[in-house]
Amino acid sequence: MPAPAPPPAPRLFLVDGYALIYRAFFALLSRPLTTSRGENTSAVWGVANFLQRLLANHRPEYLGWVHDAGLSFRHERYPAYKATREKLGEELQADFDRGMARISELLEAMHIPVLSCDGYEADDVIGTLATEGVPRGVNVVVVSGDKDFQQLVAPGVWLLNPGRGGPASVEEQWVGVENGSERLGVPPELVIDYLALVGDSSDNVPGVKGIGDKTAGELVNTYGPLERILANVENIAKKRPREALQQYADLAVLSKELVTIRRDVPVTLDLERLRVRDPDWMRLKNLYLELEFQGLAKQAAAAAGAGRPLGTGLPAADALSINDTPGALPENDPALDFPPPPALTLPAIETRYVTVDDVAAMERVVARAREAGTIAVDTETLIDPDSPQKVDPLRATLVGVTIAVGVGEAYYFPLRHRLRDGTQGDLLLDASGDRAPTDAPEDRGLVMGGDEAAPVAAKPKARKKKAVAPAEPSSIAERALMRGAQTVQNLPPIESPEMRPLRDLLEDPGVRKTAQNAKYDLLALRRAGIRLRGLDFDTMLASYVLDPGRRSHGLDVLALEFLDYRMTSFDELCGKGRNAIPYDQVPIECARDYSCEDGDMTLRLRALFEPQLEAHALTLLFREVELPLVEVLGDMEWMGVSIDIPWFTSLKTRFQAERERVEKQIHEAAGMEFNINSNPQLREILFEKLGLPVIKRTATGPSTDASVLQELAEEGHALPSLLMEYRELSKLESTYIDALPAMVNPQTGRIHTSFNQTVATTGRLSSSDPNLQNIPIRRELGRDIRRGFIPREGWTLLSADYSQIELRLLAHLSHDPAFVQAFRSGGDIHRQTAALIFEVPLEEVTSAMRGRAKTINFATIYGQGAHALSRQLGIAHAEAKEFITRYFERFEGIRKYLDSMVDLARAQGYVQTIFGRRRYIPELRDRNFNIRAFGERTATNSPIQGSAADLIKIAMIRIHRALREQGLRSAMILQVHDELVFETPAEELEALQALVREEMEHAAELSVPLVVDIGTGVNWLETKL
Repeated sequence: MPAPAPPPAPRLFLVDGYALIYRAFFALLSRPLTTSRGENTSAVWGVANFLQRLLANHRPEYLGWVHDAGLSFRHERYPAYKATREKLGEELQADFDRGMARISELLEAMHIPVLSCDGYEADDVIGTLATEGVPRGVNVVVVSGDKDFQQLVAPGVWLLNPGRGGPASVEEQWVGVENGSERLGVPPELVIDYLALVGDSSDNVPGVKGIGDKTAGELVNTYGPLERILANVENIAKKRPREALQQYADLAVLSKELVTIRRDVPVTLDLERLRVRDPDWMRLKNLYLELEFQGLAKQAAAAAGAGRPLGTGLPAADALSINDTPGALPENDPALDFPPPPALTLPAIETRYVTVDDVAAMERVVARAREAGTIAVDTETLIDPDSPQKVDPLRATLVGVTIAVGVGEAYYFPLRHRLRDGTQGDLLLDASGDRAPTDAPEDRGLVMGGDEAAPVAAKPKARKKKAVAPAEPSSIAERALMRGAQTVQNLPPIESPEMRPLRDLLEDPGVRKTAQNAKYDLLALRRAGIRLRGLDFDTMLASYVLDPGRRSHGLDVLALEFLDYRMTSFDELCGKGRNAIPYDQVPIECARDYSCEDGDMTLRLRALFEPQLEAHALTLLFREVELPLVEVLGDMEWMGVSIDIPWFTSLKTRFQAERERVEKQIHEAAGMEFNINSNPQLREILFEKLGLPVIKRTATGPSTDASVLQELAEEGHALPSLLMEYRELSKLESTYIDALPAMVNPQTGRIHTSFNQTVATTGRLSSSDPNLQNIPIRRELGRDIRRGFIPREGWTLLSADYSQIELRLLAHLSHDPAFVQAFRSGGDIHRQTAALIFEVPLEEVTSAMRGRAKTINFATIYGQGAHALSRQLGIAHAEAKEFITRYFERFEGIRKYLDSMVDLARAQGYVQTIFGRRRYIPELRDRNFNIRAFGERTATNSPIQGSAADLIKIAMIRIHRALREQGLRSAMILQVHDELVFETPAEELEALQALVREEMEHAAELSVPLVVDIGTGVNWLETKL
């Protein structure tokens, strides 16, 4: 039977708002969605997506969002009504309240009215409006999954259960008169009688004890309404329901009153107010950006008319260019995550995106670029499909290069485009949609795009008719290819003599280069034989320096937020999945507009970010630390590191044996075999069979995450400890033992990790593909992974590690006399700390005292309290609190410094490092205690961690420069936390040691000495022994 959906129009959708909000909030309670600032956005995310689906799929003419308004008459009639609902804790309630405030902002921006009535629930408002709507000729749709609303289903009134997404996806379901009895087994007009018997535990409606769903359905279908059932109670054959009704008749009557939805609430149906209107797209976009819903923000921006509208299909055949509308940019969005300097307004500018496809034109564009002096460079590449990395410039083919020379003026140099059939193209027959050269002699070889694009008419090729209509094209490139033959005319190979002017331009340090994620372009060009020089600005780095807490520094996100411009995504250009078109087969005119847009937006963003860096005193950090580091990291990635493949093969065997041993112990501890990787089975073993305490819950049951297992293990339970060991072994095996050999570049025989500058909010570097920063070294199997990193034959590895750098920085920043003196004396800082807090002579400090002092020292840096310290040391809370008190009594300067950082952050909104790096901390203003506490820890820790990050970056730049100046072959190949790893020939080892120590220990002048520990070896592990 077809779904009983209402006729198409006119339709009034009434949404049970609180039900949807609660579901969205609690569905992600164990792993809530949060912004980079810590704001819980689960509820508003769920509502935003729900409303988008509702509006797109059903296109209602009228829409109202209905809320409860305080306590209702039901609470007066029955004080225990809803009394069993679990109250939210203070912090969760704060999260929920803020989510409600955000949802109010969302509804206002979407022009969706909120309806409520004091003294009544949302159900009653909906029931009244539905009753009024039907005689006015409106088809009413109640949107809710609550079974109570089944009683409203009638001619003209439908119920829409919105379903839910996720792994256990449930499709939406229509309920009308035709199928109104399917869910509960009774017709809609008898739902209240059915509910009066079974009650409702969620609302604490008592019902009749002893009568369940099946019996209630039988009674209602046999006798009808509750009143008739009670009148015939003596005729009920079954003893249990008969006696229950006799005993609890009053509760049945009360329950019917409680579950009956009122239809006489003092509200008026104002259809004009409920008429669906276009949202305030700009306001909606800004809200989504603030909530860090980047995808939704792009869609809102598109609908607002910024860039190309989303969802309007591909451009028409006579307007194929991606840049099919003038690239007019409105005023810069003033809503920044950091205090903005005076606003910079960009005037509306038409774009001139041009394909350069012959040598003479290339020479003219190069001259134009030299005349401009400052250009943006963007590379377009094709990644080797066999590469295990999604982004791998060292296994990428350079397909094209864009140079932007001014705002709105960019040129694309096609180098290795090919036809869809895989052949390399030169100049083929012109086809419909290609951009024609202008007639001016000086413009020959320049194929225009953007606003100067003019389609060339051509007779399409004859096609055979097919019985089935072709699928709608899914990408811009596919649409272009479907229009017929394509022109593919590449420039000569980049390494050819004819292309020397372009190579010289890119390698000329006198021409200032701007890029977005410059390291990728630098490596992609280097693989093509070009050393990019003159790098003068990186918009991704500028965004990061201005606000390291921003969730994304991607070009499309920055353009949307700061330029109010929606860029073409790679998926829109090429498509997704198996049918995606490789970039080198994208028609050149499409590739031109896509790549030129990148270069153009990069230049426009530079115009915004450069004065902001200056206004916030961040120019020095940007130009002296972050920007020079790009070349350093590029060289390190280019160099890579060797691994011992046979060693990893043997490790695989050892890991498997160790994992199987632990797996056997797990089954013995559990008393049975089960699937260790199955959470449901694990829950059953831990919490039902063994009866261990439930620490926390998720939407699907008791949690078995790492924190839960850790807490259970600390309570002395054997199985959780074994499970943690099993998980660690499995993770090490999959992440390193199996993955590392597969990541070896077949051309170099080495692994080339990616170093990330714009990920950690503290300023620290991270690495990926592979992540070398998370290799555990506390247990032997973890250390053995490091043993597999080796130098090239005949060379040696050298490791240089800052000694206790964060504690030294704490001494320098706090000026605590005792702490500073402890470092100046050159002794063991942890032993000296122990002597002070335990009040014993230095020679009487035991190893246990030193261990506790070390833990307290680092707990201070990370802002840990007595609870965390007690767990770490395995001592009572009171004892841990006493340790902390004694520590700050001995080091009073540290306490004052930490407090001053929190006060400063509250006053100015941020803290900064020795070198001026800022960390904004809006969490300090949050109503949620846990988030405020996180903000306080961030305020105390960020200047220390951030200064350590700056320090090692400065050291890396100094070492890189010194290696070049001294002409050494030695190379820096890895950076992990405060450690640098080098590869060196034996004859340079002594010189390298001296150079590294000099540059690292003098990277900055502090009030305490910087000390570097250096080790060498034939593998990475040996350098640390």
